[in-house]
Amino acid sequence: MRRHKTGARAGRIQRRKGLKPSSAPKATGHRSSVASEEETNVAQFRRARDDALERLAATDFGKRVSELLKLGPRETGSPSHAKFIDEIAREIESLGLPVHRDSYRFCRWSLSDPSSDCALKLKDDGQAVPVASAYPYSGVTGPKGVTGRLKLAGCFPWNMDGKIAVFDVPYPKVPIRLLVNDLKQLGDGDFPKTIAHPVLAATAFGPNLAAAKAAGAIGAVGVWRKDTAWPRDGDMTRELAADQYVPFIFPYRDIPAVWVAGEDGKELLKNARRGAVATLKLNGLLSPDTLTDTVWTVVKGENTNESILVVTHTDGVNVVEENGPIGVLELARMFANGPEPKRTLVFVFVTGHLRIPAVTSYGQATTAWLTAHPEWWSGKNGAPRAVAGLVIEHLGASAADGIPELAYATNSTMRNLLEKWEKTNQTKRRAVIARPRLLEIGEGEPLYQHGIPAISLASVPNDLLVTTNTNVDIKLMREQIITFAEALLSLEIKSANEIGKIKRAALVKTLSTWLQLALFIGRDKTLRSHVLHAACFKLTSWTICAFRRLVRWSKEQLLME
Repeated sequence: MRRHKTGARAGRIQRRKGLKPSSAPKATGHRSSVASEEETNVAQFRRARDDALERLAATDFGKRVSELLKLGPRETGSPSHAKFIDEIAREIESLGLPVHRDSYRFCRWSLSDPSSDCALKLKDDGQAVPVASAYPYSGVTGPKGVTGRLKLAGCFPWNMDGKIAVFDVPYPKVPIRLLVNDLKQLGDGDFPKTIAHPVLAATAFGPNLAAAKAAGAIGAVGVWRKDTAWPRDGDMTRELAADQYVPFIFPYRDIPAVWVAGEDGKELLKNARRGAVATLKLNGLLSPDTLTDTVWTVVKGENTNESILVVTHTDGVNVVEENGPIGVLELARMFANGPEPKRTLVFVFVTGHLRIPAVTSYGQATTAWLTAHPEWWSGKNGAPRAVAGLVIEHLGASAADGIPELAYATNSTMRNLLEKWEKTNQTKRRAVIARPRLLEIGEGEPLYQHGIPAISLASVPNDLLVTTNTNVDIKLMREQIITFAEALLSLEIKSANEIGKIKRAALVKTLSTWLQLALFIGRDKTLRSHVLHAACFKLTSWTICAFRRLVRWSKEQLLME
């Protein structure tokens, strides 16, 4: 597939000249003929449903997962990711559907061999400190690394120049009621009342690398550990922390950083308190002007005034995060050669989920596609209005760690579709459905923010971002894809009024949630201390940075005189 030339600016988008929505079909003049046509459509879709479910039951999803496993990690813009995108494009073409691409260019950060390119060693005794994982897009050191004294990043980062900042990172158990609304158990599902998760801890409470660099640090270490004096904290062990690709939403920081956990973290904190000298190596590679594509296709429907969006993302670090394209391709296959859908269907395979700053300055990766293509969902200037969406991520994610399958349903119709599945299916699944509270996890969030009712699968096992994770439940994956197929076919024969609109939380309830979150942090000794220290560290670091700039500017003015 030929690609258009793109500009050099990171994140710059280029669109292909795609299909343009046509006008809606003319209404028929007689009620009897309309009723007859509706009966015919219902009959056609029942046949399509039976054919689709029969085909899905016979599909070898184990083979599809094995093919994905052979590609290895598919970090955004990596060769394996580009290969996966091209394979998706070829499969779309084989279905007789048009392929459209939105291309982005950005500076890619990568490690050739994480086991040798990522290390931390104490200089006093030459002892190697086991590193759990690298901090993605933190920085690079070159093969020799950087050497400096370890220094705890407390409230006030005085004398941080040339040092390696060590951050004590909490791993809190957060009440689930602060994250979701209307949680309901399906089958054997039972979501825990509190949840501690690597993505949450790294994103919300991880090292402030920008502040550390501003204070003059040459490197950083995030130490995950459990405070035994405070039982509300989770336990981030060395085993759980190993190979975690977190966090992934921040811009490039230009200061190398790694993660250490468990007992190794406790020892490192002791060494930091005594000012031990260490060498940090993060021998990464920066690849400017890396190209990555979002791929999408359209199945035009009878009513082109309305559309349904089916979304997933293509980048990931293992066969769970992300295998959603397997499911979305199956849904596209249902309509590629079948009866004409009632409304236009748009199947979107976005890039950038693991490098959000490369494609958008806010939201999730799907935000970039929605911004670029209002002609397929906005309902403005003759464009179809998206009346529903399906977001497929993390198929077959195992609940071995006690966190069951999680699906968001953003209005009562979507919730009823999932509850209907519970009543009609014989198989027991550990699943729960919920409504977003302050935000929604995953690529369903942009649809929620734009008022598009949706069902979004976003299961979050603790090993979701572990690069070596191969825990895919093939039976569960098949059932989930069948559930989405039934949901799509059910939505097809519902009117826009029957589908309804999003049920959003009232402003008072949102403010109440923020207050509850503040009270939760205030009552948790570990979090309260961390938030206060982090705020002081950030403020002081930027004050030091501003003062240095002022001094430098003053010297330049004196030299000019």
